[in-house]
Amino acid sequence: MDTFSHARPIGLSASTMSQVLGLFALAIGLTLAGIIAGMMFAPVLLNSGVLIILLLGSLAIVFTSRWWMEKSPLNYILFAVFPFVCGLTITPYLMYILASYVNGGAILLNAFAATACMSIAAAVFARTTKVNLLGMGGALMMGLIGLIVLGILQIIFPGLRTGVTELMVSGGGVVLFALFIAFDVQRITAMSRMGANPFMLALSLYLDVYNLFLYVLRFMLALSGNRRD
Repeated sequence: MDTFSHARPIGLSASTMSQVLGLFALAIGLTLAGIIAGMMFAPVLLNSGVLIILLLGSLAIVFTSRWWMEKSPLNYILFAVFPFVCGLTITPYLMYILASYVNGGAILLNAFAATACMSIAAAVFARTTKVNLLGMGGALMMGLIGLIVLGILQIIFPGLRTGVTELMVSGGGVVLFALFIAFDVQRITAMSRMGANPFMLALSLYLDVYNLFLYVLRFMLALSGNRRD
């Protein structure tokens, strides 16, 4: 996303596109590893302040990314740590879904599959369309701000977390982050020719897909979640 668009290029021997795809694949793998580790150490995550520390740490990594992505080997270390921590911090939410919904397991599997299919579809669209999506960065950021505001309102007013409102918010998030993926795929294609920082591009794409999954999951829960009695 635009948050990382002004990072300076770094001189690396392999093609930037190959590095971006490799780093993105690494991030997905480390996220899954973080989820597995989170399942193993769930009592520690749920019964201590570790989860809050991890959440704050992940935010710190994102907000300082312009600084560390230029410094090797720190860029490799923090880029690896971030998705692993994301996997750890999402685990309690996934466990809550499994424990609270009769069809929780099916919804999680469907959300994973839907996220993968939508991400691939968005990437294919970005690579094949003649429409220049790079001009919609400002509109996407405005949509993201609006989504954040709605999320805050849902925290303040619990009644907005269910029913039609939740379907609209989560559905809007799905559409927004699918568009972000298409936007970033075109941006990666354009900037890779200029030798842009692959950590910046891969982190941006990873955040798109990660947030898409969260909103797909929310949408499916609101649409067909069957709570246990």
